[in-house]
Amino acid sequence: MLNETFIATTAISSFNNAALYSPFFLAVGLLTLPLLWIVYLYAHDFGSKFGWNKQNIDNHIGFLSSLFLSLWLMLFGGNYAVMRDGVSLVPVIIAATLFGLMMIVAQKSVQLQYTSRIKGFKSRFFMFVALFLVAAASGYHDLWGMLLQISAVFSGIIVGLCLRKNISLVPINAFWFAMMAVLVLMQPEFFRFGQLGNLTVAHLVSIIITGFFAITALVAKYVRSCNRIHKSAYIKLKWLCRIVSLLAFVLFILTESVPVFVGFVFATGISEMLTIYHSKNIPENMYKQAFAALLICVGTIIICPALSGVGVLYLADVSEKSKFSDIFKLL
Repeated sequence: MLNETFIATTAISSFNNAALYSPFFLAVGLLTLPLLWIVYLYAHDFGSKFGWNKQNIDNHIGFLSSLFLSLWLMLFGGNYAVMRDGVSLVPVIIAATLFGLMMIVAQKSVQLQYTSRIKGFKSRFFMFVALFLVAAASGYHDLWGMLLQISAVFSGIIVGLCLRKNISLVPINAFWFAMMAVLVLMQPEFFRFGQLGNLTVAHLVSIIITGFFAITALVAKYVRSCNRIHKSAYIKLKWLCRIVSLLAFVLFILTESVPVFVGFVFATGISEMLTIYHSKNIPENMYKQAFAALLICVGTIIICPALSGVGVLYLADVSEKSKFSDIFKLL
């Protein structure tokens, strides 16, 4: 009565529906916890084996995290069949993200002398050709999509090689990783994260946590504590920001709206700015801890354990001087 093809198609369809309507990423993240714990335990051995030290670890983390995310974007192959609009901004934003990530990869590869290890013109030529072919595969749905991704990768490499000013770890990296969270929220079906309108609380809370660590990394990096706000004014402003953040959080859970998510992130950032500005001092490497947590969150959401592993390696290195729980005291 039922042939084998029909049975296989039905099984695949059922699996896809289950993946769309359930937090599949969370299950994979829980399964990778033992592996990430091993990485954390032997983080210093890994770092010493690859020649990491206090002077170059930021460059290594910036290079590896940007490389893994850019390769994931190119190799993952988004599902263009689920685009809701005839003209979507998702491919354009992906191209912009690839441009920024490849700019970081190109600059750090020169600083870390990775490019000098590739000997011969043919080896370098084939490496670039392979990279451009992978970039083209990410936009295979359309000729213009392929040209867009290739142009983004090529332009990013050129700008990164010509850029004289050093790209520090947190500001630009945190921006592009936060942009990845916005992309996933804009079109979850495209990234197989879930189905918009049917995201579970686990999906939405994970996005909220990712945005929190992204804004925390930026605020802790650039806001300086000086203890100049009057206590009564600080308490009133702090509670105002908390109430706005809570309202935005509840509204985001109900609507799954990208503007509401951005509003929550900004309200949380202002609340953290008040805390830091009012305090006498904060741990020196708090922004690095927040950035490491951001890498872990993004790697979990997009199901990229390699990216989460890089975050764990960095967290193990920067969590010696202060406690990770100090981050939550900013709320």
